Amino acid sequence: MKENINTKKIIENMEQKNIKVVSIDTDDMLYMCDDGNEYPLMDGLESLSVEELQEHINKARLTTINILKEMDIDNG
Repeated sequence: MKENINTKKIIENMEQKNIKVVSIDTDDMLYMCDDGNEYPLMDGLESLSVEELQEHINKARLTTINILKEMDIDNG
């Protein structure tokens, strides 16, 4: 059974939410955002500055939004 995904709602939520990195903890391999949440830091990213990590997260967010928009177009 194929489940329909509400891509419009996901896109809308992602466009409204902006993750802002405030610190990186290389010892515990975590980064913290301005909302107080901590997220795992992927191997290989521990040498990045806060600004560089923020750039990567912003690009990943935009790429994900674009993929979802393409899915929405393809599914009519």
